[in-house]
Amino acid sequence: MRKPLYSAPPRLQRMLLQLQDFDLDVIHCRGKDISLGDALSRNYVTDTFHNLIDGLETHVHTVLKSLPISDLKLQQIQTATQNDAQLQTLISVISNGWPDDRRNCPTTVSEYWNHRDELAFEDNIVFKGQKIVIPKSLRQDMTNAVHVGHFGVEKTTRRARDIMFWPSMSKQITDYVLKCQICCKYRDSNKKEPLHPHDIPQRPWQYLSCDLFTWNGQDFMVLVDAYSRYFEFDLLTSTSSTCILRKLKVHLSRFGICEKLKTDNGTCFTSEQFQNFLKQWNIKHETSSPTHASSNGLSEVYVKIAKRILQKAKDDNKDPYLPLLEYRNTPLKRGCIPLMGRRLKSLLPTTNNQLLPQTVNHCEARKKMEELQFISKNHYDKNAHKMKPLKIGESVRIRKDKYWEPAKVITQHNEHSFHVQTPDGAVYRRNRRFLNKAPELSDLSKQTQQPSKVDEHQESILSEQTIQNTPTESLSLANVPDKSKPFTITRSGREVKPNKLYCGKDWTK
Repeated sequence: MRKPLYSAPPRLQRMLLQLQDFDLDVIHCRGKDISLGDALSRNYVTDTFHNLIDGLETHVHTVLKSLPISDLKLQQIQTATQNDAQLQTLISVISNGWPDDRRNCPTTVSEYWNHRDELAFEDNIVFKGQKIVIPKSLRQDMTNAVHVGHFGVEKTTRRARDIMFWPSMSKQITDYVLKCQICCKYRDSNKKEPLHPHDIPQRPWQYLSCDLFTWNGQDFMVLVDAYSRYFEFDLLTSTSSTCILRKLKVHLSRFGICEKLKTDNGTCFTSEQFQNFLKQWNIKHETSSPTHASSNGLSEVYVKIAKRILQKAKDDNKDPYLPLLEYRNTPLKRGCIPLMGRRLKSLLPTTNNQLLPQTVNHCEARKKMEELQFISKNHYDKNAHKMKPLKIGESVRIRKDKYWEPAKVITQHNEHSFHVQTPDGAVYRRNRRFLNKAPELSDLSKQTQQPSKVDEHQESILSEQTIQNTPTESLSLANVPDKSKPFTITRSGREVKPNKLYCGKDWTK
């Protein structure tokens, strides 16, 4: 009895209108608690009479007048309902009564079976409670009208459920909103994915992370060991590969050559000179995905620590290397794992035994590291959401400048990052978090003309091996060398032709 009259189905509306003159309390009693059957509930009226209740037509008329729809739109719905064969069959079933079994219901209106108690009609309009049942010919127009503000799925479906109804309406509106080009372009960023921790090193100075930062107008380089968390920072005269290699070789010659070096995609780390150095020193190079700094999170953390040490030392007018020394001597949460097997002497008083080399139980150290990594992952994954995998050739949208632009997956760099190609021919490497599936683009591509043979040839040049060996931020199809041309093209688009004076007459061969 607490349900409002306007939201109740017609059958309950008739009952509620009959009980308007009475003040009563309705208590529900379960059937198993009723020892004797109620004769009145089993001797119900089988036929429906028009004069069963006075004022029902007046109530329906009030509902029609209170609908937030213009008279012109209401007339269109009436006309479309008259021309809709399914709704005409539904009106006939409502008038003659629904069958006792769904199997006896006409197949054309079987999808309305679960809503049969709420359906009624008046003035060639079918109602579901207070909502209008929209004919098939007007459903697309109604979907466009309810999404005119380009709101999200939830708000659009909620608005539609408030005023209209048809079977599977929410699903159709959801599909429409998810394929809307404007909504896809301005949608929110993706939620974070579950954490993928890096492999725990077996020994000190095995895995290193390197990054550059600027402080007080000067450039610095940070180099940190993933096992002992020992780190170095150096002042750079320039950010060129030559300067960085000079600093890097000093540390590698002092502590040994690492197996893997993790960096970002800066030009100083992706240059030919730097790549040749890695090959000569037999170092595996791993780069993080562009715009996804957390994949190189270890160096990012120690960039923050180095900046704090430098800033606090400057404000205190102290030498920054003294706090750096104390930081290295401070035991970690997982225990002290000295890089060189001993503590470092500082200004604090220490005994000779404390400065003697110590044997570290590396099994216990790794076990503690795994436990802390497990705790961090569980805490991080509480609000994480795993995204569906992408396939080669699939249409996606890439996050660029806070907007989602169309693109196409061409290769997979690793488990979590892909190379995608935009319509202008540029190729970008992005983490899965910055890519979205775009089924609406797949539907449009099917309607467009097939690409030419030249485009297919250029796309085939961008093989997986070529792109993986080019960890730059962006490539362009115009920059890919074409064997049919006797010259090369730089990244800026300039054609590089050999000098005829030094190559002779047959310089094109």
